[in-house]
Amino acid sequence: MNKMQENTNQAFYDADSHQYDAERWITPAGRFTNDVQQSLVSDLCGSWSGRALEIGQGTARFTMPLLKNGMKMTICDLSSQMLGVARNNITQAGLEAGLEDVVEGSIYELPFEDGTFDHAISLNVYNHLEHPEVALGQMARVVRPGGSILINYANLRSWYWPAARRINKRSAAVDQEVFSSWIPSSRMKAAARDAGLTIDRRVGHVHVPRGMERLPLLPVVRVLDAVSRGGPFASMASVHFCLFQKPA
Repeated sequence: MNKMQENTNQAFYDADSHQYDAERWITPAGRFTNDVQQSLVSDLCGSWSGRALEIGQGTARFTMPLLKNGMKMTICDLSSQMLGVARNNITQAGLEAGLEDVVEGSIYELPFEDGTFDHAISLNVYNHLEHPEVALGQMARVVRPGGSILINYANLRSWYWPAARRINKRSAAVDQEVFSSWIPSSRMKAAARDAGLTIDRRVGHVHVPRGMERLPLLPVVRVLDAVSRGGPFASMASVHFCLFQKPA
C-alpha cells in the first residue's frame, strides 16, 4: 500500500479532528448532509445486534447511535487524534459501556482475527482510499459468515461527474489536501465479488461536498437527492451506500 498517501491522510485528520464537527455540520448544507446520512444508516443498520467494527469513525457521529441501539462497538482509525475525540464524545454521551476497544490501525491491515465481528461499517472513508478492493477484502475477513458490512463511496459517474474527474486528476478533494478518489460503481461491484460478498441493498444520496457548503447549492441538491435515492436515477447519486452480506 502507499504509505505516503496514508500518512498524508493521517496528518490531515489529526489536524482536522478538533474542528471537524464545528466546521462540517453548522451550515444548512452540512446539516442536510448529516441528517440524510444518519437516516440512511439508521435504516440500513436498524436490524443489527451484537458486535460491530467501525473503521474511520471520525468524531463518532455514527458510532453513538449504534451504541444507543445496544451494539458493542470497536472503533479503528489511522488518526490517533480522531480516536481521542471520538472516545471523548462517546464518554460525554454516557455511552462508554458499549465501547469495547479503541484501536489505531489501517483499513488495509486490520489488526483483528478472522470473523471477530458480527458487522462492520466504514462511512465517508472509501473516497479517501487508493485501494478500495483491499479495504473491502479486509472488512470481509474480520466479519463472521452471515454478518453484514455497510460502506459508502463517492460515485464517479454521478451528477458531479465534472468535479469528480477534476478531483481524480489531482488526487485531492476540493480545497483540501487529503487524498480523494471517486470510484465507478462497476469497480465496487467487482470488489464485492472478489471479497465473497453479496450486495443486499444500494441506496443513492446526493450530498453537498465539504468544500462547496457555502455555495447556494442546497435547493438543487435536495431535489437531486430525492430523485436519486432509488429508481432510474440512483446510479447518478454522488454517494452510494452499499449494504453487503457475507454468506453463511
